[in-house]
Amino acid sequence: MDLESLKEALGDEKFTALKTYVDDLTGQRDAARQESITGRRGMKDKLAKLEADQMALMERLGIDSLEDLDTLPDAKGAAEAAKQYEVKLKRMERQLQEATTQRDEIGGKFRGTLQRAAIAEALAGHDFVARDIVETYIGNRLAWEGEDLLFKSDDGRMIPVKDGVAGIAKARPELLKSTGTGGAGVRASNAGGGGAKTMTRAEFEALAPTQRVEAAKSGVQLV
Repeated sequence: MDLESLKEALGDEKFTALKTYVDDLTGQRDAARQESITGRRGMKDKLAKLEADQMALMERLGIDSLEDLDTLPDAKGAAEAAKQYEVKLKRMERQLQEATTQRDEIGGKFRGTLQRAAIAEALAGHDFVARDIVETYIGNRLAWEGEDLLFKSDDGRMIPVKDGVAGIAKARPELLKSTGTGGAGVRASNAGGGGAKTMTRAEFEALAPTQRVEAAKSGVQLV
């Protein structure tokens, strides 16, 4: 995304804050990506060594595959060798599980960084009243499909994150900060003469996170 295109619309102060935030997320993403690459290389080397150890052990036992263990003679030496092999095999399985867990943790951190960056980029073009609540609401509707991070719309479609945020801004203009007397948020809240729901910021912040999301969805305005 070309952040420079937002500079005039946001003003110097907000633009600087946004750019610093995005740069920080980008740095975290790059660090997580490098950590993931390093972790995968280490895991590959470890697995290669474990496979080499397994081949060496099978050679010493005089077998071509693990299935051939059943054909070994029931002698004391063979029994001892089989016992040693079982211990080593369990150790290999444990090491493999540890490497897999480490890989998954690194992948999770990397995807979390990408998700935060995608949300920040999508929100950059909209000035929401309770940005943190909208951000939480968006986060709960995101899902990964392969390498793509998508937003689940109200009709169940999976769409780009930016399109999902734009849809929220369009459908719920009362969630946006007023641009002045008679702004978009004011017109939406007064339409139909029904009277908009209002709540003080203190009351809003006292709600549980899930209640905040529901309040934002219902069109509550902070006064």
